[in-house]
Amino acid sequence: MKSKTLRVALIDGPAYSPLYECLAQFSQRFGIQVDIGFKGTHPDLNRHVQESMENGLPSYDLISTHTKYAPSQARYLYALDQEFTAEELEDFSPALLDLARVQGKLMSVPRNFDARLLVYRRDRLEELGLSVPKTWEELADVAMRATEAGYTGFAFPGMESGLFGTFFELLISSGGQLFDEQLQPMFASVAGGEALHKLRQWYQCGWTPKELPTMHYDEVSECFRQGESTMITDWPGYFSLLSDPMSPVANVFDLALTPKSANGIRAVYCGSHSFAIPASSEHVEEALLLLKFMTSPGVQAIDAEQGHVPVRQSIMSRQKREAPPNSIAARRWSLLEETIATSVIIPPKFPQYPAAEDILWQALRRCIIGELSEQQALALASEQIQQLIRS
Repeated sequence: MKSKTLRVALIDGPAYSPLYECLAQFSQRFGIQVDIGFKGTHPDLNRHVQESMENGLPSYDLISTHTKYAPSQARYLYALDQEFTAEELEDFSPALLDLARVQGKLMSVPRNFDARLLVYRRDRLEELGLSVPKTWEELADVAMRATEAGYTGFAFPGMESGLFGTFFELLISSGGQLFDEQLQPMFASVAGGEALHKLRQWYQCGWTPKELPTMHYDEVSECFRQGESTMITDWPGYFSLLSDPMSPVANVFDLALTPKSANGIRAVYCGSHSFAIPASSEHVEEALLLLKFMTSPGVQAIDAEQGHVPVRQSIMSRQKREAPPNSIAARRWSLLEETIATSVIIPPKFPQYPAAEDILWQALRRCIIGELSEQQALALASEQIQQLIRS
């Protein structure tokens, strides 16, 4: 008898792809083959999945998604509540399961929890007699001083969700607001202008890489790992690449909390990558096997070894317990726990969110490269998002 084949669409990149080596183990255990029909960055993945769902292209049985993107896909996804017992879910963080719900329904199962930390070159700061920046203003000063010394000061994503996220952090920490309760844009404000001015200044003053407007998460992390940038804010999943003995920065980098604003507010853009089953799947029973396998303790441990923050409490406890005292790994868990306890900001859940994010980051980038002023960019994005939400 020919075994069934499940078709999947997955997020790609050095922080995510190592997990997929476990698919061979799944096939061997259950006699079900897995065909990776698509792998790409999250924006490319979202566009591909959306096109497939809306145009009736060959169906997927499991997809990578994200708690901020799933609401836009919810009408195409299979609701999961009835497929999991309370015992099967009890090891997951309740807060992250709630984050994965759309209008009360569990539409995906979290894979990880993302929260950025400041990653910096300890050796360069010591060489220049500089302290680790605690505020965004101090970060700008360190970036300027590092650039004057011949280094690149600071790198952040200059496009897509990474650019949006950095602006979101600066906006909220400055006392601003992204949307109001009626989903009306609120970022075209004094706080929004200040946040965008910082991003524009950092790039226009040459404190960032010249190619910043085309840099996404992977490129930013690689920029630091290859020794170019002095500071970045990076996601947990890249930690094993940073600390790999073969990494040029393995013994010279350190971690700190993401900077706060001058008024003492720290805001860190967070969320969860997750797995979901399209409602159009013709193999729901087998897809559920794969979903539960991909979020099982053993597979979660693979992601945790890569550096991801586990969503299973048992794996999180084990990771913290096994980190050597006074090590950078132990300090990382402490910083992540403090961030999660005090500084998490999550974009609002609504179906048009991905399109709204696209509108905003494109306007932000046009300002950063000098095509629009801060006020013009924010006003344009606000007007376009209002039209989007009304439509």
